[in-house]
Amino acid sequence: MKSTRFDAFAEAPTSRRKVLQALAALAGTSCLEGFQIAGLDDHAMAALHDGGPGESGTKLTGRLVFPNSPEYDSARLGWARQFSKFPIVIVFCQNVQDVVNALSWCREHNVALRARSGRHCLEGWSSLDDGVVIDVSDMNQIHVDTSAEVATVQTGVTQGAVVTALGKIGYAIPSGGEKTPGIGGVTLGGGIGMLARSMGLASDHLVGVEMVIPSGKQGAEVIQIDEHNHPDLLWACRGGGGGNFGIATSFTFTIRPISTVTIYEATWGSADWQHVSELLSVWQSLTPFADDQLGSVFNANSQKDGTITSSGLFIGSQETPLRQLLQPLFGIGTPKVTIQTMPYVDAWLHFAAPPDPPRPDKFSSVWVYDAFPPEALETVHRFLANAPISQANIWCLSWGGAVSRIPTDATAFYHRDAQFYMEWDCPWTNDTEEGPATAWVEQFREALQPYVNGSYINVPDRSITDLTVYYGDNLARLQEVKRMYDPENVFHFEQSIPLT
Repeated sequence: MKSTRFDAFAEAPTSRRKVLQALAALAGTSCLEGFQIAGLDDHAMAALHDGGPGESGTKLTGRLVFPNSPEYDSARLGWARQFSKFPIVIVFCQNVQDVVNALSWCREHNVALRARSGRHCLEGWSSLDDGVVIDVSDMNQIHVDTSAEVATVQTGVTQGAVVTALGKIGYAIPSGGEKTPGIGGVTLGGGIGMLARSMGLASDHLVGVEMVIPSGKQGAEVIQIDEHNHPDLLWACRGGGGGNFGIATSFTFTIRPISTVTIYEATWGSADWQHVSELLSVWQSLTPFADDQLGSVFNANSQKDGTITSSGLFIGSQETPLRQLLQPLFGIGTPKVTIQTMPYVDAWLHFAAPPDPPRPDKFSSVWVYDAFPPEALETVHRFLANAPISQANIWCLSWGGAVSRIPTDATAFYHRDAQFYMEWDCPWTNDTEEGPATAWVEQFREALQPYVNGSYINVPDRSITDLTVYYGDNLARLQEVKRMYDPENVFHFEQSIPLT
């Protein structure tokens, strides 16, 4: 086999020794035949090939992608392309035993790891340099029991696949609005979308979890989690964020029947962009207080782009009432408005397409508990007017209804009493734009602080140092669960739940 030279580790920030020790444990397999690391002589490479675990050591199983694999670059990158990490191996698990083996192997060899599903961690924390990525995206089976109204979903399934599979038979779980994120990360962080006001969160429908957790000093085990078995961990899985306690391999959800919905879309062009503050003011005064069956979004792009949209859905056939309800919004400027009735799955797919391509992009998020006063609306207007890149935008989701009727401590998801949710992002295409884009996002966050409370863990911001921003008063209990199930802090990253 032709020798392959790999230079990436020479630039990795952590020690070469750790990489070599880990690769030594993998040596002797055909995957590393001919593998060469820059700066190592033949004797060092021979040591890698002669090393490896003893007879009792755990072997990695599944679909293994090494740095000399042709698919390594495509396998290591996530959606947020500003993050470029170089793991020593990516384990695409095919079954639960592969996950057990991967976790055990990492513990036996003291190698850092990250769990990954849909590759949509916006801060790049589902990958790492010089460690192992345990990826469950090949585990993507869905089983639906309509008689019991439950669905068991492996955590590698994408959000779009879940919505489509359930929608075709007239069911749904509330979820986000994009096709490609993995249901694993979406659910563990909460799972918000247009059905939140009528049905709650994805995590509110989570009734069972299969998870691989650390066991003993070097091992791993599979546990079944529900209201009777490990209920404290079920509580934590309902909004406590992914990658904190173990690797979830399947979820069981209660599912809800749904058929016809009425959707609306209103679009304002650049001639109406000056109304952005007024439009947001009217939207926030209407949609969080409307009938719970209405879920609504407000999206404003930068002044450079000039587009403002509001869209939403109402469960049932409600074209006339919906138009009447939203007339104060539609009466501003000269929007193009469409209202139509269709099956829920068609509506979801309509709003979800097309997905954004992988790109460098910086996000942040907040919860708005009290309506934006004029000063906050002016802040939004000012930042959108002065955005450095035309694709910069805000995205708001109406809140309340079903999600607010669950106490804030009943699950790990804390931010239930807000009026609406808001996130913003600024993508870029070249290195010279990165500084202005990220500065705009962070300065926007700072300017909004007098008017907002908290952030959403599924839209993290690495500038946040106080985790109560995500978890509120639930952080202390999450730490208790962490100490119970991961006392050695095997699952850790920049904003993971700390032990203390």
